[in-house]
Amino acid sequence: MLKSRYEGQSVEQALQQGLEDLDVQEQQVRIDVIKEGKKGIFGFMKQDAQIELTVIDPELKQFESIEALKNRHQQLEEVDESSNNVHIQQEETVQERNDDVQNDIQSEEDIHEHSNQKKDSLNEVAQDTLEYVLKIVREMNIDVDSSYEVKSHTIYINMTSNNAAYIIGKRGQILNALQIVGQNYMHQFVKGYYTLILDIESYREKRKETLEQLAINMAKKAIQTKKPVKLEPMPNFERKIMHQAVSKIENIETYSEGREPHRYLVIKNK
Repeated sequence: MLKSRYEGQSVEQALQQGLEDLDVQEQQVRIDVIKEGKKGIFGFMKQDAQIELTVIDPELKQFESIEALKNRHQQLEEVDESSNNVHIQQEETVQERNDDVQNDIQSEEDIHEHSNQKKDSLNEVAQDTLEYVLKIVREMNIDVDSSYEVKSHTIYINMTSNNAAYIIGKRGQILNALQIVGQNYMHQFVKGYYTLILDIESYREKRKETLEQLAINMAKKAIQTKKPVKLEPMPNFERKIMHQAVSKIENIETYSEGREPHRYLVIKNK
């Protein structure tokens, strides 16, 4: 008869280990306990259990072993197939990782290329915006020459014409309107904070000097009369010029009232 010894922390654990190893059920073996396990105290004097198992139905065991071998053969085939699948998956994973590395390298190249494209595209947007504004101006039957310049997030369009006054309009109203239209057109192609500054015959610089002087004069008036001075409606960037012009004058404050495009600046004595 087949006899085998097994050890475990307990008799039950040793038995289960033996049954699994012999591939038999409990009723097919005789169990002899050689040594019962001891738990010990605080981990000391601990002893494992020891048993001896004897197969008492060898014919049944042999029959079951044949079935077990068939099952194991089938399992091995499944394991082989699974191993092949795992191997294939591993190869695919390696290939995917290689592809990822290549993609990362390509992505870095794309970033540099995209950065260059962005710079070029902003120039293209500036050129398109310039042509769009010129088309409107030429429909007014006004001949004009122009150029553009890109600085950071701002596109500057400068124009020259013998009929500049018609493009500027009263206090720059037509030029400001063209600038708004051009900026709205530009924002169709660029996202984020980008600004368009439209100028002709250096009007913006001359207008800035006029607004600064006007702001100082109105601040003096507010001090003398002790009453707030309300100016005519003007774009935000022009109100900002006036605000900065009087910001260092003592006892003067500025703020805006109304709604765009009719928002105006108020200069008030504190």
